Amino acid sequence: MRGAGARLARNSSFRSLWLGQFVSIFGDRLHYLALLALIMERARDPRNPAPELALVPAVSFLPTILIGPLAGALVDSWNTRTVLVVSDFIRGCLVLLMIPAAIYGGLYAALGVVFLLYVANSFFLPARSAILPDIVEEEDLVEANSLATMAGVAATIAGAALGGFLVERAGWRWGLGVDAMTYFLSVGFLAVLRPRTRARRPLPATAAATYRALVRDIREGARLTVRDRAVLGPILALVLLWVAGGALHVAGTVLLKERMSAFVSGTGGVLAAVGFGMIAGTLVTAGRAGLLPPRLRSAIALGGAGASLLLFTQAATFPALAGVAFTAGIFVALLLVTTESSVQRAVAAEARGRVFALRDFSTRVAVLAAAGVLGLALGRGWLRPETAVAGAGALLILAAVAAVVGWKR
Repeated sequence: MRGAGARLARNSSFRSLWLGQFVSIFGDRLHYLALLALIMERARDPRNPAPELALVPAVSFLPTILIGPLAGALVDSWNTRTVLVVSDFIRGCLVLLMIPAAIYGGLYAALGVVFLLYVANSFFLPARSAILPDIVEEEDLVEANSLATMAGVAATIAGAALGGFLVERAGWRWGLGVDAMTYFLSVGFLAVLRPRTRARRPLPATAAATYRALVRDIREGARLTVRDRAVLGPILALVLLWVAGGALHVAGTVLLKERMSAFVSGTGGVLAAVGFGMIAGTLVTAGRAGLLPPRLRSAIALGGAGASLLLFTQAATFPALAGVAFTAGIFVALLLVTTESSVQRAVAAEARGRVFALRDFSTRVAVLAAAGVLGLALGRGWLRPETAVAGAGALLILAAVAAVVGWKR
C-alpha cells in the first residue's frame, strides 16, 4: 500500500482528480445548506416547511431515475474527461442561475434549476467513476479508490461545517455563489487530466433500447434477489435505511429548525458529526466488528441507527444532537460496508450489475416515497415531526429484531 500511495502521489492526473473531487463535493454540501436556507426563507409556512423540503429529494433523485441509464450509456461512448469538464462548468452556471431564479421566480423556479443541476450530475458521476482506471495503474486501483473515498468524506465534513457557518452569516446567495466558484475551480483541476486512450463503446441504437435493457436488468436483479436470502436481506436493509433517510430529511429538518436558533450552521455541524461518525464506523468495521457474521452486523447496524433516531427526537441541544449524529454515522457506515460486501460475495460477477441496478432503483424510490408521504402528512398537520422520526427509528429496530431472529435460525 505504501508503494501504491507513493506512485499515486507522483501521478499528476490522480492528484488533479482528487482535488477536483474534494472541491466539487465541498460545493455539494454547501449547496445543500444554501438550499435549506432558501427553503426556510421562502416556504409558505416557515414554521412548517415540510411540503417544500419533500420536493428536494424529488428534484435530486428523479433525474437519476429518469435519465441515469441513458447518461451512463452515453458516457461510455464519449470522452470522459470532456464529460467531467463540461458537466462541472454547466453545474457552476446552473448554481449561479439559481440566485436570480429564486429572486425573480420564487422557490419553485429555483427548484426547477436544481432539477437541471442533477441532470448534469447524472453525467458527471458515472464519468468520474469511469475515468479512474484510465489514470492509475491496475495494481493501484484499490488504494486510489480508498483515497477518493477519503476525499469525499473530508469534503463532506469541511463543506458541512464551513458551509453552515458561511450561509448562516452571509445568506444563501453567498452560499450559492461560493458553491458555483467551487465548480469552476474543479473545472480547472479536471481539464489537466491525462487519461489513457481506450476503446469507446458504440452509442446506444436508441434511448428506448437503453431503457428496455434497464428494465430487463431490474427484473432479472429482482429474480436473483428474491431467490437468495443472502442478497434479499442486504437489499431490504438498505431500502429501510433510505426510507429512514427520507423521513429524517423532512421531519428531522423541521425538528432541527425548532430546536436550534442558528439553524443552518447547526445543521452543518450535525452533518459534519455524521461524517466523523462514518469514519469511525468504517474503522470499526475494518477491525473486530468485521469478524461478526454479516447478518448479525446488519442487525446491530439497523438497531443502532434506529435507536439513534429515537434519541434524536429527545435531543434538544447542539452537543446532544451532534453526539446522536456521530453515533448514527457509525451504524450507517457499518450497514453500508456490510451490505455492499455481502452482495458482492453472494452474487456472481456477471450478475452483479443487475442486482446493483435493482438496489439503486429501489433505494431512490424508497427515499422519494418516504419524503413525499411525510411531506404531505406533516404539511397537513396529520403527524408530528417527532412521531415521524420515531416511527422511522422503530421501523429500523423491528428490522434488526427480524434479522437477529433469522440469524439464530
